[in-house]
This record gives sequence, C-alpha cells and structure tokens, in this order.
Amino acid sequence: MALSAGACAQPAPFETPILAEPVSLRDADLSPRTACLEAAREAERKHGLPEGLLVGIALNESGLHAHALSIGGRAYYPEDRAEAARLLRASGGRAMAGCVQVNSGVHARGGQDWPLDPWKATEWAAIYLRQHYETYGDWGMAVVRWHGGSPGQFRQLVCRVRSKIDVVAPDSHLFVERCRGTQAQMAQFRRNGRALLELAEAAD
Repeated sequence: MALSAGACAQPAPFETPILAEPVSLRDADLSPRTACLEAAREAERKHGLPEGLLVGIALNESGLHAHALSIGGRAYYPEDRAEAARLLRASGGRAMAGCVQVNSGVHARGGQDWPLDPWKATEWAAIYLRQHYETYGDWGMAVVRWHGGSPGQFRQLVCRVRSKIDVVAPDSHLFVERCRGTQAQMAQFRRNGRALLELAEAAD
C-alpha cells in the first residue's frame, strides 16, 4: 500500500478535481486496476509529467487499484466502487484511498469519495506533483513532498518509486543516477510491481 501514512499530508492545492466527462462514461467497463493505469497515464501526458512517474507512484501506492483503501494499517481492495465508498465513509476520515492513496482526512473531508474515482484522483495528483516541481525545480523533491517526507528520506522514497518506473517505463532515466547502489533492494520492488502491472494490462 502507500509508502507512508503521511503521504499527501500537505495542504491540498484545490478542493475537488474536475473531470471533463462523467466517470461512468470512462471506466464503466474497466477493472479497477486497468482504470487506475489508464487514468495515471492520461494525467501524466496532460500535465507534462515525466513518463512513468505518476504510474510508478500509483503502482507503489495502491498496486494500481482504483478502489484500494488502507484503514488502520489494513489493506482493502474492493472490486465494487460502492463497497469501497462504504468502507471509506465508515473509516471516519482515517483512510488512504484510491489509485494514488489520497489522505481522506486531509483532502476528502466530509465523506467525499472522489479519491475512488481514478480520473479525478490522478488529475489531482498530477497537479500536486507539478506544483511541487515548479517550487523546487526537482522531480525528486516533488516525490518527497508528495509523501510528506523529509529531505533525509529522499533516497528511500525516490528509489522505491524508481523501482516502479523501471517496470512501467524502462527507457526512462529519471532518478537512475540517484539510485545507483540500491539494485538488490530495488529488484524485489520491481518483481512485485511487474506482477501488478500485468494484472492491470490484462484484458478483462
């Protein structure tokens, strides 16, 4: 599930993401994993993120599952969005929710369930990451701020995401130099990520 319970713990850049079209028309026929993957790829392109960055984050956070929830340290993967929404409401704002594991207590208060909509969640995440990139001029720092981490956690956070980028965008050079010497640890993350990506890409 998410790297840190502090993920996305900074003030939200805006309240509710806006979709160009109703979600029911976009992912009604997609599995939760496929919807998460397609939404993350689209948000990357739309907001000019490095190839594989947001998909890698989603793979790391939720295993590419649009309805994934982490509540009290326990992971849930409902196939049905209605069931996911019920669990999210019952959590009382103590859940990390959706494709990119939004902190519901910070960014989706009052029972909002938009983090379970992969198109809204990835749109929100892409804007959030780009805002931090524009502040720091460094995608690595954008990842650290995404996780609510300190600069001292830079290598740990960035290299875990890099291990997922290895799976989803193997030709990308993002963070490669920063993660040299961590190959043994990253190999395990890559194996796990590859299996989950295959599930998301498989035909329903």
